[in-house]
Order: sequence, then C-alpha cells, then structure tokens
Amino acid sequence: MKDAILAILLLLALFVVLPVSILMFRDKIRAWKRRETPEQQADRITEWRQRKFHPEPEEVEKLCGGLLPERLLEMYADTELIVKTDLDVCVPGKNSNEVALCIWEFEPLDAQALKGRWDLSEFGKGWCFAGDGMGNFFWVPVSDQRLKDGPVYFICHDPWGNEKVADSLDEFLNWLRPRPSKSPE
Repeated sequence: MKDAILAILLLLALFVVLPVSILMFRDKIRAWKRRETPEQQADRITEWRQRKFHPEPEEVEKLCGGLLPERLLEMYADTELIVKTDLDVCVPGKNSNEVALCIWEFEPLDAQALKGRWDLSEFGKGWCFAGDGMGNFFWVPVSDQRLKDGPVYFICHDPWGNEKVADSLDEFLNWLRPRPSKSPE
C-alpha cells in the first residue's frame, strides 16, 4: 500500500508539478526579457500621444474603404479631447450613477491603430475611435461620400454584439463626463 501511494505521488510530481513549474519558470524568463525600463515606457507613451496629435485620415480611409464623417475629423483636431482618458458616457435620461459605458482612451487616427482591432465586416465598414479598456470599442461607419456626422456604435465581445449608442457623434461627445475620483475611505 505504501509503495502504491509513493508511486502515485511520484507520478503526480512528474506529470503535474514538474510541467507546471517549468511553464511558470518559462513565463518569468519571458516577462523579464520583455520588461521595459522607465525610459522605454515614457518613450512608448510619448510616441502614442504623438500619434494622436498627428492623425492620418487619408491612410485610414483607404484601409477602411470609405470616407470618415467630418465630425470625427473635427474630433481629432481637438487635441484636448483626444488625450483625455477614463470618461463616462452619460446617456441623458439614465441614472448617471449607474453608467454602463465608458471610454478608457481615444485611439490614434492612423493605420497602426487598425492592427489587432475588431473586424467590423459583420456590421459594416468603419473606424474604432475609442476603447473601453476591456477590448470593446466605439466606432463610426464610413461611407462613399463624406457625411457631416454619423451614428456611433459599440462593439462588445461579452456578450458578443454591436449596439447603436447614439444617432450622431456630436450627440455622443456631448454625453462624455470625466469619471468622478473615488476618495480613499
């Protein structure tokens, strides 16, 4: 009986503990190799902000297959707005204390921002201009002719779906409010 228990423990150590330990060690090595110095992190953030200040709408329109709404281009010209983070989307008529949507950050208007973003082909052609920090995005459709404004949609992965949030980007931008800071208790 004692030999059977020892054999089970040995097999458990060999087939569970050892592989898990090896994978944890591998992950620590990878994280150590990928870590950024404070200077590298500052450079990356500066580069991200500079991309926001220098939009490339023609490049994006080629990749999206249509023209962006005029109001979106005006939004990217408002440098104070596009660098804001952590904004609540307060829809009129709803309780502002129970806000369900937020903008974590606006995306730069360039081709690089398209990498790794949603494939909107199921819902149409468009541009994801802001994210909620959880992998969900607000987007506007593109069209064959430059429109003054356009509707805003929210594409979500949990639950999967696409929901119209506002009839126009102008209306949507009027709903944005800074998140109240939580005071320490």
